[in-house]
Order: sequence, then C-alpha cells, then structure tokens
Amino acid sequence: MFVFAGAGAARADDNGLAGKSAQAIADAAREAMTGVTSMRMVAKATDASGRTTALDLRFDERGNCVGTVTPPGDSGMADVIKRGEDVWMKLDDDLLRAHVPAAAAEDAIALINGRYLHGTTDSLLLRDFAEFCDMDFYKGKFSSKPVNEQLDKGARTTVDGRPAITVSSRHDGETDSYQVSTEDEPYLLRIQGTDASGERSEASFSDFDEPVVAKPPAPADSVDLSQLG
Repeated sequence: MFVFAGAGAARADDNGLAGKSAQAIADAAREAMTGVTSMRMVAKATDASGRTTALDLRFDERGNCVGTVTPPGDSGMADVIKRGEDVWMKLDDDLLRAHVPAAAAEDAIALINGRYLHGTTDSLLLRDFAEFCDMDFYKGKFSSKPVNEQLDKGARTTVDGRPAITVSSRHDGETDSYQVSTEDEPYLLRIQGTDASGERSEASFSDFDEPVVAKPPAPADSVDLSQLG
C-alpha cells in the first residue's frame, strides 16, 4: 500500500487523481489511454476450461511489435517481430508440432532449424499471432466506456513501484479492477477481471510512448513461408 506522508499532503509528482470520484478517475484513464502512442503489455487470459494465453509485447501505433506469445494448451511459445504488414515469428518445436500437420511436423522443424518464419499479416499461420500485436484493438478496449457501467472507488496501491488508485467496474456480467497512475499521466497500469463467460484476465501496462525497435532478423536467420510448400 502506498502511504502519503501526512493527511491531505500532496506529493510534487501527484496528479491529483486520487482525490476525485470513481467516474472522474475512469474518464481520465480512458482519455489518457486513447492518446498513447506505444506501450508494453504483459498479460494473460484464462478461459473457463482453464486454458491460458500469455503475452509480453511492446507495440506502437505505427505497426511495430516485439515480444512473446504463449498460446493456450501448453504447446510452446513464439517470439514475434512485426513491422507494418511483415511478420517474423520464431515458434519453438512444441508449437510447430501443434500448428503443422503431424506427418509434416518433423520435416518442418528440420527445415526451419530454429529460424524465424517470415510472412505477412495475411498468412494463415502467422495471422492469429499477429493479431495479438494490434495496439488499436487494446486502446479501443481499454478506453471505451461500457453502457450501464457501475463504478466504485477503491484504495491507493502501487503497481511495479508506481503509485495508483483502484477503481472497480461492473457491467453486463463482467467485473474488473483497474489501477490508475496517480503520478504524471493517469495511465491505466493494471487491469484484472472476469467476463460473463468466466474468462479471467489480467494485464499490466508500462513503457508508455517509448520507442519500439522492431528489428527484423538477419536473412540467414529467417525462412520465408513460401519455402515450406
């Protein structure tokens, strides 16, 4: 719990958000997230059957993205690099076996030999992974205001050492807890929630407006999908 050094005292870096209503805090966070040009998101979502998808991505509004994706099913993980419509994806052997027909999986693993797969966002194999890099989707999701939303103001807290204020939200069978920064810009720092289907999700956000360097691998370290036949 973040503690202020005296009742009613204000820190020099305090943005004043903690003293406002739950609605004002939510509105400020949504407006701030609308204006973000880049960020890092570390997230996981667990569906009602217990299958978890995990993400650690840095992306920007120009279509750059770098990080890792771990799909559900304990079937491995992938490193992803995206620049505009071009995608490079390094799938580990377990994930390749999960996405390539069994008869061809070992041949594909031998051919790829630990290299990145290169294709575009239109590729059937890479498209689903590339969708995780859509910053506009996340900005829209976390800056939109649900209809009939009920908000409650919670306690002060910290997220990775940054002071924050908590707001809880309920609407359409979904419950969420938001932690919003109380210093500098009122960015959303963390969200935890459960939707009507029972899916549980949590995500933390950082590195706002920092450059995202999506450097493609060297040609020798990638293989074009067209070579896989």
